[in-house]
Amino acid sequence: MSLHHRTATAAGNDAAQVPSRTAHTQPSLRRRAVLWLLALGVLLAPQTLVAGGKPEDLLKGQLLISDSSFPLKWTSPGEYASRLKKLHKSSLFYDKKTGKLTIYYAAFFAQPVNDVQVNFVIYDITSGANAKVKKGAWEAFLGRKGERAIFNSVELDKEDIEMNKKYLFAIESGRQIIAKGELTLRGEPPKYSGKVEFSEEDTKKKE
Repeated sequence: MSLHHRTATAAGNDAAQVPSRTAHTQPSLRRRAVLWLLALGVLLAPQTLVAGGKPEDLLKGQLLISDSSFPLKWTSPGEYASRLKKLHKSSLFYDKKTGKLTIYYAAFFAQPVNDVQVNFVIYDITSGANAKVKKGAWEAFLGRKGERAIFNSVELDKEDIEMNKKYLFAIESGRQIIAKGELTLRGEPPKYSGKVEFSEEDTKKKE
């Protein structure tokens, strides 16, 4: 399995750029698990902040999910938070031909992470949040200690993360969930022709 990562910067209302962050994972899913965390490590330098709080404060504890990349520039914290929420999806479909899906997520933490490593975890919550089943966990690395957000891209394969089920996507630090979001992964159900075919043995039995 290959692992790709890249860096990106974000700018606030005065167009000042934020130092690049990098993040990556070390996948451990069984069989052909495909999960690429593409580092977009953003966060919002103090000199770019304006009155009204930081985007991290407005979105703390949330993991937003979309089928398109999240913007990395903003004019105000409130405007930025609103724009990200509008991009959030509660359900997405696997590609019919490839059986894969690339999703983008942005996770925000209430407190700075006192480590360079967090874990990206997927739980199956189809039977309810109290009966969640872990489907996989991967290390993700922040650019430095004290960060409060991570922006990533993930490619999923329906053979590993099954379709027509509901999942909890979480960022964990020290076994504690610090950001989470839910997503239903959908796909077309099997199509049946309605024609019943009998084997030669079944035909003889009928005779």
